[in-house]
Amino acid sequence: MGRSYLDEIMEQPDALRRSIDAYPLGDPDLVRLARKVQTSGYRQIILTGMGGSFYSCYPLWLSLNQHDILATMWETSELIHYAPEVINERTILVAVSQSGEGAEIKRLTLMEGRPGICVSVTNGTDNALARWSDLSLDTHAGDEAGASNKTYVTALAVLHLMGCQLTRQDVGVARDMLHQVSYALGEFLVDWESKGKGVFDFLLPCSTLALIARGPSVASAMTGAVITEEASKVFCKATSAAQFRHGPMEVVREGFRAVVFAGNDATSILNVRLAKEIGSYGGKVLLITCAPNASGMPSDVVQVAIPQAEPAVLPVFEIIPVQMLTIALAHANGYEPGTFEHCSKVTREE
Repeated sequence: MGRSYLDEIMEQPDALRRSIDAYPLGDPDLVRLARKVQTSGYRQIILTGMGGSFYSCYPLWLSLNQHDILATMWETSELIHYAPEVINERTILVAVSQSGEGAEIKRLTLMEGRPGICVSVTNGTDNALARWSDLSLDTHAGDEAGASNKTYVTALAVLHLMGCQLTRQDVGVARDMLHQVSYALGEFLVDWESKGKGVFDFLLPCSTLALIARGPSVASAMTGAVITEEASKVFCKATSAAQFRHGPMEVVREGFRAVVFAGNDATSILNVRLAKEIGSYGGKVLLITCAPNASGMPSDVVQVAIPQAEPAVLPVFEIIPVQMLTIALAHANGYEPGTFEHCSKVTREE
């Protein structure tokens, strides 16, 4: 396997620190944006993107609404084709794209109507989206050839810092916390291959996979499904844990495979209970948790311990076991991990 995937996974702590250090806290346009949001100068904030870029918005979407700031999430394709009228002078548009050059994003930049303010979050600013935007935030993820990893975790960081600024939280404290996360991430990745040896083989053989979560961890499930399909050629279904009980539970039996994200908020107990129940019905589960329980776990549930973090940034850690799982799944299915066969790094066709 070349540098294009595993090495890029290992570069995530450094990319995260670059992103944190470069966040333009005192940028006049960003300061004015925060003031406008805090004084209800705009009707709503629309968060948009495609793939992992879109799902990286999920923790921010939750946070804004929890702070009584109306925010909606729209896939860019659905937004431009089915609801362009929601973009107007009273709208703040936050558009996230690793390249800023995807087909749907480029069509967005060519629309007649403009939002009151457009904020872009991209890896670098020499791209169509950043040039079109009123305020362009650079994730500083660096070169990335394989399935998204650095671009995803750095987008999570930038969006978290921006969210703190918009909701009057202490961005300095948030920045320090993210620095701690970056160093913990580096320690977590040390000798990861030996740490995960045998853990991921537990799910084999695996032709389909469910990824299940609640709250901010939904970002991990959704993005995890995208990168698993890209990197491993394994079909995935990502869903909230609550929705999983409304129908999908019926497919659980011997041969069923799932990744459940426990999270670390009030719903964690519900997610752990669901993992145990899937195991009791014959399925096999990787339970990704920052609070592993040494007792009471059935043999069909294997726990993967990750470091503690506040719920909004826990996805930075949660995605790592999934990234490593994609390598095991790809090898088991005879594919080179992280490479593209039918798609490309930048999706240029709608």
